[in-house]
Amino acid sequence: KTIGFIGASVEPVPFPEEMLRTTTYPIYSAWLPAVRKTWEVTAFTLTSIQKMLVGAISPKNLSGPITIAQVANATAENGFESFIGFIALLSISLGVLNLLPIPVLDGGHLMYYIIELIAGRPVPEKVQMLGLQVGMFFIMSIMMFAIYNDLTRL
Repeated sequence: KTIGFIGASVEPVPFPEEMLRTTTYPIYSAWLPAVRKTWEVTAFTLTSIQKMLVGAISPKNLSGPITIAQVANATAENGFESFIGFIALLSISLGVLNLLPIPVLDGGHLMYYIIELIAGRPVPEKVQMLGLQVGMFFIMSIMMFAIYNDLTRL
């Protein structure tokens, strides 16, 4: 059995050999499809976050470290290429999440820098500390919810 991205246990469906395609790119232009795919995954991640915020996607789809480990194991069993693809997807998604304007994340620091650039002075330390506390609470809450979702799927 293979573990799907939302934690459901599914049987792998093999594709007929005549439907499989291998595409190769010369070394000098391989970065073009890589950039395109990275942009697609970034857009998918942002769209998924937006849909979760407006209720179009259930928060039960949020996964934590247990599901990530299960999917990593399943993709590793499907081969090196599948595993590398999953690691790339995970890395891009985590990178996008890290750039969200939440004070405890890098995106929050960028937000403070932009405010400082516009205002001409640093954000007051008390405001930064409050933002840090709220951001930490928000991130910890999401992490606990994701772990809760993982445990309920076991």
